[in-house]
Amino acid sequence: MNNTVDDACADAGTQYCVSDPGPGWLQCVVREGADAPCPENYNWARYEMYPEDAVIDERACEECECGPPEGSACTASVHLYEGPVCSSQSEQFGMVSPHDQCQNIGPPGHAIAGKAITDLEYVPGTCAATGGTPKGEAKKDMTRAVTFCCLYPFYLIN
Repeated sequence: MNNTVDDACADAGTQYCVSDPGPGWLQCVVREGADAPCPENYNWARYEMYPEDAVIDERACEECECGPPEGSACTASVHLYEGPVCSSQSEQFGMVSPHDQCQNIGPPGHAIAGKAITDLEYVPGTCAATGGTPKGEAKKDMTRAVTFCCLYPFYLIN
């Protein structure tokens, strides 16, 4: 359906004839930019729109870091032998790092012919995480805005 009124345009160089959109629709013109001025009679409604990819995304996160490990340890069983080829065990005790750096062997002056460390186990610790805080922002790219300027609707729909 064409509702163009051809004889309404007196000066074809500065005026344009457009179809009447009908009830429930607005007649709008499009301008590039967010601050684009609207023609005088197209000031009834103004809409600024942005393409989906018109975003300046400066978001990031602070670098994540891990503090010193806490609560980790190594455990082991220490076996001491009086006889050669690890025969005739004389003593056995457990060790936990980092606390048990030195262990007294009793009795003093006791000869050690062999030694063995068994049952090695690592107990993982934890570290306090820091950083990772979001920073920056995502904002509209105002240079990619499109402005719609709309004419007052001449139809009243109830």
